[in-house]
Amino acid sequence: MIIFGCFLVLIINNKAEDILDINSNNIKTRPDNTFSQVKYIAMDYQGVPLYTVSSPNMKQFFENEMIETSKPKILLFRKNKPPTKIVSNFGSIAYKRHNIKLYGNVNMYFKEAENDSLLKLKTDEIYIYLDQQLAVTDSEVFINKNNSFLNGTGMKSSLMKGEFIIFEQTRGKYVK
Repeated sequence: MIIFGCFLVLIINNKAEDILDINSNNIKTRPDNTFSQVKYIAMDYQGVPLYTVSSPNMKQFFENEMIETSKPKILLFRKNKPPTKIVSNFGSIAYKRHNIKLYGNVNMYFKEAENDSLLKLKTDEIYIYLDQQLAVTDSEVFINKNNSFLNGTGMKSSLMKGEFIIFEQTRGKYVK
């Protein structure tokens, strides 16, 4: 009986492999294009720059419309306001969906107006939704401006309004 059971398991396993026949040639892990020392400029339909990405290495994947980049330096442009600069170790850009994921020592530099003090934000991972000019993270966040600081876990930021909302374990110190 045990031998018969083992025999049935082998037959079922072989049948399952036949049914789930996956051709390894259909699995694509290599990029369609690879670039070195590149600057990518994304523009709207009127030709106005939305953002730029500079990177020593960039890979483009056509099938999922993604760009993977190492050490990206991003400038997000805002109407009548200074651009927001973001640097990180790695990034993924969904260029058709207008989303950017940055991870690994993410630093954001933000000014609401040209003569304002610089706000510096540091986190491990952040998602940028370009159409809404929204930045979101679930990671720890550290924000410094002048001698004041704020930190906590999780954040949502409207880059157009200059609002930074930290969700949990919020601590800070305000210095005039």
